Amino acid sequence: MNSNHILTKAKDYATRVFLPALNDSITQFHAVNHAKSRLSQAGYTELKERDAWSLQTGRGYFLTRNNSTIIAFHLGMHTPQLYKIIGCHTDSPVLKLAPASAVSRYGYEQVNVQTYGGGLWHTWFDRDLTMAGKVLVVEGNKVVSRYWHCKESIMKIPNLAIHLTDKSGVFEPNKEAHIKPILSTAVGEALKGKHLEALMHKIATDLGSIDPSCILDFDLNLVDAQPASLFGLHNEFISGARLDNLGSSLPALDALLTSGNNHAGEVNMVCLFDHEEVGSQSAQGADSNMLAEVTQRVHDGVARAEGKPVNLQDYYRSIRRSFLLSADMAHGLHPNYPEKHHPQHQPKLQQGIVIKTNANQRYMTDPVGAAVVRAIAQTEKESEDGAIMIQDFIVKNDSPCGSTIGPMLAAKAGLKTVDIGAPMLGMHSVRETCGVVDIWQYKRLFEAFFREYGKIEGESMRGVLNE
Repeated sequence: MNSNHILTKAKDYATRVFLPALNDSITQFHAVNHAKSRLSQAGYTELKERDAWSLQTGRGYFLTRNNSTIIAFHLGMHTPQLYKIIGCHTDSPVLKLAPASAVSRYGYEQVNVQTYGGGLWHTWFDRDLTMAGKVLVVEGNKVVSRYWHCKESIMKIPNLAIHLTDKSGVFEPNKEAHIKPILSTAVGEALKGKHLEALMHKIATDLGSIDPSCILDFDLNLVDAQPASLFGLHNEFISGARLDNLGSSLPALDALLTSGNNHAGEVNMVCLFDHEEVGSQSAQGADSNMLAEVTQRVHDGVARAEGKPVNLQDYYRSIRRSFLLSADMAHGLHPNYPEKHHPQHQPKLQQGIVIKTNANQRYMTDPVGAAVVRAIAQTEKESEDGAIMIQDFIVKNDSPCGSTIGPMLAAKAGLKTVDIGAPMLGMHSVRETCGVVDIWQYKRLFEAFFREYGKIEGESMRGVLNE
């Protein structure tokens, strides 16, 4: 396949679809709102976990927890016999506004923050920053959630001048003392509450000139004010915040929406979880009961709609036939630090999707699961765009290995699982880097997974998947 053809199609997808979605998904809450909007426009119906579900075959549905986790699925034409699931996450390492944030000292107004996840915090210095997140507002006798994104740059964490450092050129910030963004110079007004009065007025004004006293509480992230964009001699790279892991989540959502589902007893499903960066142990995290509970409710709901008895054995059988792609961005080879990668496992940007393997089960890939992914990728070889490119990754034995939501979902739900990712540079920086080709290949792989897995599971791979 001509490389110029691939690059042209990849840049078109990145510019037309991916970048606008990434910039719209400024926080985990906004990412879920973006997904809800697109799903609703495509005819999907929102479900509430507190309600009884009435499900119709051939239809699409979605549900949320905390409006920071979303599960969306499209039913086939009969009772589910297998689930094709893509699992990703909505959160990224960020700075979060502290519950009592106001700081006024030495003529400056600043805010206290909490570090969320394992960020490369030095990259947050000297960046124009803004805020976004969920705001709880009292409206009449009800408390409602409003979602705020300040479009202006309103704060910054300045570096210390090199002339004032103890060691010339050495940067060792203290996360408590030195990561306190500056919002303004103090105007001599005494602090009256937990948060700066000017900040409360800014939030109230942006939310429609409400009374600041109606703001009950909030969950706000500090975010890079610069939108994501393309760069490089041929505009082949994406630079932006939250690529880990919206670089997986957004193509997964696109694939769900473009795939449809005319398979008789198959369910296409995308799960975008919160709190992966801090261990996933929450009601809306991947280590919760959410996926197992939703798949069982889907199975029961369709059986009832078809007038069939709810049969737990049939549900268990469907789970054993199911497959989960745990999709989380991967570490691409850095040309300035090649020694950090195993010499035979060096994923490169623009060279395709990475299958992650770890003997200690930090990743869930095994030979059978990897063979399924490779078979899915090869189903595209006769298409105009050619086979989907696949790479392999392991960590060196003298390096620590991160993990994903894959192991916990595999253990809780009993799903055959493979860990994959698109290669990137600068993971957990305030601005990360990936390749346009890999994001496009991600979407292609997800579409092929929804389209082809049922056939592969029922034919060439059935024996080994049943072991």
